[in-house]
Amino acid sequence: MAGGSFQQVYVRCPFYRFDDGKSRITCEGILDGSNLALIYRSRQDFRIQMDVFCCQHYKNCEVYGMLMEKYSES
Repeated sequence: MAGGSFQQVYVRCPFYRFDDGKSRITCEGILDGSNLALIYRSRQDFRIQMDVFCCQHYKNCEVYGMLMEKYSES
């Protein structure tokens, strides 16, 4: 995706959509056709979220857990 972070190639979370490389991560939303934006005040918090949850331990992410519930109710 143009304009995103270099980390996009390492993302493992199936609900990740894109990021801006600075402070915003966009994931699949709760409703069909929607997105959920996570906006961080610091670049360090953004990087931690990308490194730890989007790229490595995505099953521990709160957004992942919420969206898994969405699919288990279907």
